[in-house]
Amino acid sequence: MQKHHLSLRHAVTAAACAAALVSLTACKSDSDAAESAAGSTPSTVASTGPAAEPNGIEKLSAKEIYDTGMKTNAEAGSFHEKMDREGSTSDLRLSATECVGTVELSGKGSFEIIRKGSDIWAKPDSAFAKGMNAAIGETALSADKWVHGTSSNALMAKLASWCHPEQLTAPDTLDAGTKATKGKVTTVDGQQAVPVVGTEKGESVTWYVATTGKPYFIKQDSTGSNTLDLADSDFGTPVGAKAPTGAVVAAPKL
Repeated sequence: MQKHHLSLRHAVTAAACAAALVSLTACKSDSDAAESAAGSTPSTVASTGPAAEPNGIEKLSAKEIYDTGMKTNAEAGSFHEKMDREGSTSDLRLSATECVGTVELSGKGSFEIIRKGSDIWAKPDSAFAKGMNAAIGETALSADKWVHGTSSNALMAKLASWCHPEQLTAPDTLDAGTKATKGKVTTVDGQQAVPVVGTEKGESVTWYVATTGKPYFIKQDSTGSNTLDLADSDFGTPVGAKAPTGAVVAAPKL
C-alpha cells in the first residue's frame, strides 16, 4: 500500500529537484512527495457512455471506492488527464510507456512533451527556453527546436516526470489511516459519480468515481493551500506518441 495523504496523486515536491530546476519541473510523483493538499475545479470530463449501466460502486466502502477507481483507470491502459495546480497546468494523454501533451508554468513559459518508451522529446516556448538556459548555464534550448534525450538524461527525466506513468503501473490506494467518507451519488460534469471525501487538518479533498459503466476515477476537487485539480477522460484511447518532425538537438547533460 502506498503512502497516502490529502495530496493524492502526483503532487509535486520542488525540494527534490536539482537546485537549478527547482521551480521548473514536476520531479516527483505523489508517492514520493511531501504532504500537500489538492485542488478545486478541473475541466469537463467525458461520459463513460450514453447507455452506460449502473456498476454498483457506491455500495462499497470509501476506501474500496477510491482504490477501485484508481485501479480501473490503470487497467484502461491510457487516458487523457488535465491538471491544474497552483502555478502550473498540464494537458496530457498518458499510458505506461507514452505521453503526449503540454505543460505550462505560470510566469515561466510552457513546453510540449513527447515520451515514447525511453525516448523523450520536449519543445519549449521562448520564455521556458530562456529560463532553462539561464538555470543550467547552457544555450541548448530554443523555441524552434525539439530537444531529445532518454530517461537516463537528468533534464529529460525531470521534464517527463509530469507524465506520471506510475498511475498506470502502480495505481494509488488509500492508507488505512486516511479519514475518508463516501457521499451520495451526484452528477459531475454530466456523469453520475459517487464522491469520497478525505479530511485532514481542516482541509478536504473529494474524489469522484463513476457509478455507470466502468468505475473510473474521473475528478478530484479539494480545498487547501496547495491546490491540485484533476480530470481524467478518454479511457483506453491510444496515445499514439510519435517522434516529432523538424529540427531536433541533443539534450544537454546536467
